[in-house]
Amino acid sequence: MALRLDTAVIRGEIDNTTRGNVRGKLWLVGREDPVLIDLRGDAWRDVAGCKVIFTNPNPSRQSAAASLQPRQKGHVGDITASRKMKVHTAPEEQDKDSAEEEDEDVIGPASAWYNALYIEWFSAENGRVFIESTDFKISISAWVWEMDEAQEDAQKMSNLHAMREWLAGIIQRPEPKEEEEGVFDDSEESWEDSLKQSDRLTDANMEAIDKYGIDGLHDDRIAFVMGWDHMLGGGKESGYEEEDEEDATEAWKEDDEALPEMEPFEDDEFEEMLEKEDREAHPLQTMARDFVMRLLTEMPEERSENAATSDGNTALDRFIRNSMNISGKLAGVLGFEDIDGSSHTGHTLAVLRRCLNWANEAFAALNELMEDPEWNGRQELLNEFRNELFAIRDGINDLRKTLRAP
Repeated sequence: MALRLDTAVIRGEIDNTTRGNVRGKLWLVGREDPVLIDLRGDAWRDVAGCKVIFTNPNPSRQSAAASLQPRQKGHVGDITASRKMKVHTAPEEQDKDSAEEEDEDVIGPASAWYNALYIEWFSAENGRVFIESTDFKISISAWVWEMDEAQEDAQKMSNLHAMREWLAGIIQRPEPKEEEEGVFDDSEESWEDSLKQSDRLTDANMEAIDKYGIDGLHDDRIAFVMGWDHMLGGGKESGYEEEDEEDATEAWKEDDEALPEMEPFEDDEFEEMLEKEDREAHPLQTMARDFVMRLLTEMPEERSENAATSDGNTALDRFIRNSMNISGKLAGVLGFEDIDGSSHTGHTLAVLRRCLNWANEAFAALNELMEDPEWNGRQELLNEFRNELFAIRDGINDLRKTLRAP
C-alpha cells in the first residue's frame, strides 16, 4: 500500500531546476540523516523549474517514516504546491454558542479548501510514496526554466502510467488459463485464489479512489490506472448511449402502462418473511451476528472515546473490525439452510478459512485490551467476549470438518 508522510516531516527540499530530474532531501522525525530523493520526470507547471523548500511547524513521530528507505530512486508522480485539499475546521466558539441557543441540533464540522503541497513518487524501494499537507511553510524559488501547458499534460499522462503500473503490481492479474468445457473448479484452493485476487483488486481500487477522490469517478483517470480500458471514453465507447431527456420521459410513460401492479406487503406477511429468515439462518451465522450486536451495544462509551482519538488501528478498532468481518462473511455463505448440499462447498471452505484468520486477529486485539490498564474495570465483559469468540471459532472449525467429510 502507499506510504503517506505528513506529520513526520521536519523539513525538506525538492529541486526541479534541471529538466527531467527531480532531486531532494527529506528530514524526518526519529531519523538523523535525511532521505535522499532522485527521480526521473518533472513537477507540475507551478513548480517545474523551481526549487521548493518546506518546513513543518509542528512535526511529530509517524510510524510510516520508519519504513522509508534512505535513498529513493524512481519516477515522479504528481508534484505541485497548488493541489486542492478539503480541511475540516471546528466552528468558532461564539457561533457554536449562539447556534445552541437557537437550535439544539448538533453542529457539524466546518470545512474549507486550501492549497496543499503534494509530492508523490514511485520507487523500487517503497513503491508509491507521497507527502500531502496544508500546514507546511513553503518557499519557492524563481523559475530557471518554464513548462508550457502541453508539456504539463504530457507529464501528467506519464504520471498516470506510473500509477497504473504500480496498481498493476498490487492487482497481480493472473494469466488466463484454459478450463475444460463444462468443468468448474470448486476446490477450496481455487476459491481462495479467487478471493485473494478480489482483495487485491479492492485494495488497488481504494488506492485509486483515495488519490483521485470523488472527482476521479467522473472521468477516465480511475478506469485508466485500474487497467479497465473497456470503460475508457464513456458514452458510446463504453456501451452507453445518451438519449434525449424528453424522449426518455415519454418512453417511461409508455413502459409504465405495461408494468404489473405491485401489491403491498401485509404486516403479517412481512413478519412471516422475517421469521422464515431467522429459521433458515445457520446457527453459527446467528451466533456471530448476536456477538457483534452485543459488542456494539455494550461498549458505547468506549467506542465514542476511541473514535475521538483513533487513527483506525487501535486494539479496539481491530477487535471490532475483525469481529464484523466474521459476522458479515458468515452471513454471506451461511445465511440459508442446506449448506452441506451446496454446489459451492469450496467457496464456503475458503470463506471459513478467512474467518479463522479474522478470529485470530480479533483474539490478538482483545488480548491487548485485556492487558491495557485502562480496561481494568471492564475485564468481566472482555472475558465474556473472549468466551463467545472462542465458541464462534470452534463452530467454524467444526463446520469446516463437516464440509470436508466424505
